[in-house]
Amino acid sequence: MSQTLSQISTQTGFAHLTDLPCLKLVCGEASAVISLYGAQLLSYQPAPGRELLWLSPKAVWQQQQAIRGGVPVCWPWFGPAGKPFNTSAAKLPNHGLVRNRLWRQVQAKPSAQHALVTLSIDVDDIPALHHSVTLNLTLKLTADTLTLQLDCAEPMLQQAALHSYFAVPSLSDTSVSPLPGAYLDKTLGGERVQSTAPLRFEREIDRVYPEPAAELLLQSGAQQLNISQLGQDATVVWNPWRERSKALPDLAENSYQQFVCVETAKLDLNQPAALQLNQRLTSLR
Repeated sequence: MSQTLSQISTQTGFAHLTDLPCLKLVCGEASAVISLYGAQLLSYQPAPGRELLWLSPKAVWQQQQAIRGGVPVCWPWFGPAGKPFNTSAAKLPNHGLVRNRLWRQVQAKPSAQHALVTLSIDVDDIPALHHSVTLNLTLKLTADTLTLQLDCAEPMLQQAALHSYFAVPSLSDTSVSPLPGAYLDKTLGGERVQSTAPLRFEREIDRVYPEPAAELLLQSGAQQLNISQLGQDATVVWNPWRERSKALPDLAENSYQQFVCVETAKLDLNQPAALQLNQRLTSLR
């Protein structure tokens, strides 16, 4: 009989968020921590001490605040709530309804090959809908990879993003490739830009890349991370840079130098559809 290499346990608190309800997954030398609040992945270490995600030391979760860092789940809209979600100009939270709510654990399966958990939430206050919709997030940790899968079986107009904050040892020496030559630049009001220049983080970056590759490589110094994507129609790349950071109370002034966001997203709203969005992380170095 093969020896079980994985385990799943509950824990209270992570980093300075000492009262946060969490689950810890271990498989071989790899570990991950996910919060029941927001179903938010907070930590992924492919080996002890090798943290690939970034969490703001000023992050909070009380008073329904969304946690800054890790992998927030954005759903059923991305960014500000526009049409078709907000026809009455109501005050709705950015990035949807599930980042600041408690999810429930519906599955936990440790095995010799992986540790797998599924968290679920029922949402009954989506504007223009008059029934409850269930959203599931499954986290699968193996000795070599971590996979997040976001599922909603309801055929509806919906957007979603796995809003991953990746820790980078050297922002000036960080690149993401391959990326399409055309992107929507949100720092220019969503203007479409055509450029063959490689992406460099030398100012505020807030870009939506339509039709991205299924495999991306995030390099920073000697660190290399493979990001595999399924179910996406966009990749969003974000770094707030200096001035934007000053306007965000849960970011320290110079913390923009410590992370980049590379987000796997489904943004199309042309027709109702079910959702299956997947991001798999593999550390190459």
